[in-house]
Amino acid sequence: MPDGPPPLRAPGMSRCWAAGLGVALLAVLPGLPHLPRLAFADDLRLAVRLSPAEARQGGVSVLSVKWSSPIRGLRVRVGDREIPALSPDELTRWVVLIGIDLEQRPGPLAIRAEAVDGSGRPLTGRGTLRVLDGHYPVQRLTVPRPFVELDTASLERVNREKALLDRLWETLTPERFWRDPFRVPLDGAGPAYGFGLRRIINGEPRSPHTGADFAASPGAPVLAANAGIVALVADHFFAGRSVILDHGLGLYTMYFHLQESLVQPGQRVERGQAIARVGSTGRATGPHLHWGGRLYGARIDPQELLKPLPLE
Repeated sequence: MPDGPPPLRAPGMSRCWAAGLGVALLAVLPGLPHLPRLAFADDLRLAVRLSPAEARQGGVSVLSVKWSSPIRGLRVRVGDREIPALSPDELTRWVVLIGIDLEQRPGPLAIRAEAVDGSGRPLTGRGTLRVLDGHYPVQRLTVPRPFVELDTASLERVNREKALLDRLWETLTPERFWRDPFRVPLDGAGPAYGFGLRRIINGEPRSPHTGADFAASPGAPVLAANAGIVALVADHFFAGRSVILDHGLGLYTMYFHLQESLVQPGQRVERGQAIARVGSTGRATGPHLHWGGRLYGARIDPQELLKPLPLE
């Protein structure tokens, strides 16, 4: 479903571009433990490792590039996308959190790292990330056309909201706000459902469902999945009242169909803090929480964030 408009970009934010693949960058100081060796570079001077080496559509993998002597000009490519990277002399490793978009084509995805050593000699490293088919369900529905066709004014509003929000996904906050593991955004929540579901309505394919839905009572507290900054509080056509948190390094989580928001844009929030209340605003058939995740633009299953992320 389309998301809502973002706030103005805060001073000091940098931008990079990626579509289909989301990335979050983290510099790691010497002495921190290594990731498991799941993919190894041809050149021993640049070691490329992935954890895991296989990830389904909507999944997340951690890519590590390691070197043993000072380098400069580190460049990392994932498929045909270049990932911005830095390599100060005092660092020995660069870690990238990779998001696999919900509609990324299954198959091998080439990883290539390039740099120059202190003598100006080129160094390279290679690996492969295998994208697995998510096998998400398809639902076929036949409904009256007026129920699914938007009038001109509504369609213009939806397109404006989507265009503005797309710019938010392109915004990279260089600071990482979280340290603790992510948590589910409701206390006592049952299993989530619906991520990746694609509806074919009246024979026409629709966009897949990009969030995990939780059944919940109206007014139930919605909790921040992790520490971050409130990037957006808005009322969207499809998503209703919404809160979006920026966790830094290109990672965002979304909370839709809210009864009310308890936070303001720019506010710093902590893991488990109440940020809203469950509602049924926007295009919703009843009270529930839609929880979504974006990793530098890639539409990821937010439940992937509940798994261990070996960034340190």
